[in-house]
Amino acid sequence: MKKSFYILVNVCAIVVMTLLSSCATVQEFSDGDKNQHDWPIFRGSPSLCGFTDCALPQNPKLLWSRSSKSRTVASPIVFNSVVYMLNRKGELRGYTMDGDSCIYYDLQTPVEASFIASDTVLYIGRIDGFVTALSIKRLMARRPNEKKIEPLWQYETLGQISGSPNLVGDNLLVGSYDNSMYTFKALTGRKTGQFETGYYINGTAAVWYRYMMFGGCDAWVRVVDTVTGEITDSLELDTYVPASPAILDGVACACDYNGNVYEMQLKSGKITEHRKLHSTDANKDGQDGGAVSMPTLTHDAAYFLSGDRYITCIDRTTGEVRWKKMLRGQTGECSPLVAQDKVLVCTKDGHVSILSSEDGTELWHYEAGEQIIASPAIISDRFFILTSRGTLLCFG
Repeated sequence: MKKSFYILVNVCAIVVMTLLSSCATVQEFSDGDKNQHDWPIFRGSPSLCGFTDCALPQNPKLLWSRSSKSRTVASPIVFNSVVYMLNRKGELRGYTMDGDSCIYYDLQTPVEASFIASDTVLYIGRIDGFVTALSIKRLMARRPNEKKIEPLWQYETLGQISGSPNLVGDNLLVGSYDNSMYTFKALTGRKTGQFETGYYINGTAAVWYRYMMFGGCDAWVRVVDTVTGEITDSLELDTYVPASPAILDGVACACDYNGNVYEMQLKSGKITEHRKLHSTDANKDGQDGGAVSMPTLTHDAAYFLSGDRYITCIDRTTGEVRWKKMLRGQTGECSPLVAQDKVLVCTKDGHVSILSSEDGTELWHYEAGEQIIASPAIISDRFFILTSRGTLLCFG
């Protein structure tokens, strides 16, 4: 009897441990709940969907601005009440929510890619091909006369890095112009995978649970299992993919360079269904045409920039166009973001607008006077715009 009891206890313990282990694995690779006070990657979350539950200010005012006086491509991020910006020279700056400088560090090498913060580390991809992991605590404690900080780790790829690193669990994902997507252990920098493609990788890998999806200049979209290291599926689009896919609710969207928008259903690493959600029509009043930005997804709609001046909203259920809005300036690489029922969109020539997600009505407008390429950052009741001249604008 006593022996049977111990056997039963052991069996129960094993079952409980298995269940806990299973739950931990699922949680580790899910997109997770968004912290409304952080924007740790250029689209807000690893899935790169560009949708947030944060509310934009009702009547935004410019609270403060700071300038690095140098060309900037990388998007700002917000982590633990610090907003970070990184210019093309490699100068990293951090500001408090009041606009006070709290971090300055010169990487002394050009950087164009956006970057990501996690735990106490910044992960940065550089034009010289290096991936660099920097300790945030070390940056905060840096003395003014201390010129160099040793990175936690570095890895050299064989081509420039133009897309932001991303994270799935404890794996860092980085694409390079050496035609490869890399995976590393985030804390140690140990390379765990390298997936070769036919051409340059411009964008960031989007994450959905344990899988990553990325496009390339060879026109293929690929899905990789980050646990097994295997490519689980792929799909060839009409032409090359200049930016990243976006994923929400297990459905991915991607734009090709011609301006076509594709929708792909994901299940267990497979593209089970796909369709062209929007077909470009370059001859229709110039309203459609080439695209270099990402689509943005909500639970029922997709938003994307089209042609030279337009933003389009499509119903994801019916595939019908809900509305199409001419913007005040030319579209560019800066993809729209959706915050609750509002759309934040920036044009290449410096116009910042907030639109109604219901019908595209313009609710607010600001003219920065400088070109905008970088994606905005949104946290609760604030948002940040970074111009190409290196001016960081805080609205609240």
